[in-house]
Amino acid sequence: MNNMAHAAMESMDMPSALPSSLLAAAAVPANATPASARRRRTSRRERGLHPATLKLEIVHGTDIVYAVHGTSAAFDGLEDKDELVRTMQRWGCDHLKLSPPSVLINWDVTHEECLNVVGKQLPAVESNKDANVVAVLKEPMGSQGQGIFFVKNAEEIHVVIEEHRQRAEAEPAFLDNLIEAKGRIPSWVLQAEVVPSLLIFDGRKFHIRTYVVAVENLDHPDLVDVFVYNRHEVRVAGVPVPPDGGTERDRKAYITNGALSTTTQRVLIDQVEELMSRNLKSATEAFVAETFGKHLLPDFGGRVRCTQLDNDGPTPIRKFAMAGLDLMVTEDNRLYLLEVNANPAAPRENTITEDFANHLKGFWRDLVNLVTDVDAPNFVPVKDILQQHGLLDS
Repeated sequence: MNNMAHAAMESMDMPSALPSSLLAAAAVPANATPASARRRRTSRRERGLHPATLKLEIVHGTDIVYAVHGTSAAFDGLEDKDELVRTMQRWGCDHLKLSPPSVLINWDVTHEECLNVVGKQLPAVESNKDANVVAVLKEPMGSQGQGIFFVKNAEEIHVVIEEHRQRAEAEPAFLDNLIEAKGRIPSWVLQAEVVPSLLIFDGRKFHIRTYVVAVENLDHPDLVDVFVYNRHEVRVAGVPVPPDGGTERDRKAYITNGALSTTTQRVLIDQVEELMSRNLKSATEAFVAETFGKHLLPDFGGRVRCTQLDNDGPTPIRKFAMAGLDLMVTEDNRLYLLEVNANPAAPRENTITEDFANHLKGFWRDLVNLVTDVDAPNFVPVKDILQQHGLLDS
């Protein structure tokens, strides 16, 4: 299997072959049944909406004798910003403050409703002592920095949402197609800004991108084994944050995913002494392991349980799910989960260094090894991390 896996690797272009999601899958409702889950997934496939993903198969003649597919439902829906908020709330994560405080707002909210939902104070993290709070308004399915708005009050929030409502209703069949694909019209997310955020490289904002993989294990009570990749990325904004602060937000300084600037940087956390000296590599792994290996683990198992009979053929399929997590850090080393990116796309080759491209190739090889049951030491089981940090339940 080792040679076959590596042969498959060498036949693909790197790193552009990294899987990318064409459309986020709808979240599994709380009352889902295996039959209803299969109907939804079959319906998405028939409409061409099933996300692109990695599939590895060994064929003997015309028979598939071994199959590994990145089609597990473990992380389904978490890439939708509103469903991530609902999932965190459903499992009682609010009081743990794993994500910035968030408020869901309907896509067609009226002016009066918006004032009532938002209230007099925008959501804020505990460390934010600014007199004039700025919050982040997120379009439900925005990506690459699109659909991110920095807002200061309910009036600004309603102006943004109302403009998008009018555009959605003016586009023929847009809302009907959205409901067909998602089973709902997603909500906007009003999220607290992570302030004061830790700055590096002479005053630049950054976020940490780390990867988690859930491999289905139907013989285990949890139904999944979860792994954390221990080579964490640091994605740095293109320009420094203005020293005078204030409430205005230069998007090139405050959006860190690299989509808005040609001077953004992507490096590994091991290469940033400012972060290593704060022990943030270890802290990141403990945070992710506790969030995905304890608090949200029952949710992953529930999603898998609803779809474990969803097998298209006689050959048993080893299923997995992969996601990139975006984390923000405050000046006092507090970590917050911002987003979950299912099957994230690789960056354009002309935007990264050769070292970072090699990192992505290494990630790809490690992922293939992990899901084909070959030794992949850079993927660490969450239970090992929890045990190392004394976080396992007794």
